[in-house]
Amino acid sequence: GDVLVAMTAVQISGAKWERRMIPARKFGFDLVVNAIGSNDEKWGCNNVILMVERPGEADSEEVGKFLEFFEPPSDTPWKLPV
Repeated sequence: GDVLVAMTAVQISGAKWERRMIPARKFGFDLVVNAIGSNDEKWGCNNVILMVERPGEADSEEVGKFLEFFEPPSDTPWKLPV
């Protein structure tokens, strides 16, 4: 089937919050569920955006290059230990 490669998530840091698209290829089930759940209405979210790759139709290497744009900087709370 299709492979989840990126999704929106909300990160809260003190009194601030930010929603962004994050690469999700290496996420386990629990992290995916938590990221989906973070897209809460109280943060102005009324949807969750999922980006999927269809094996056999998409060039996995090209998708990986595209996802580099969404990779968070290493010095931010967005960098997850996966």
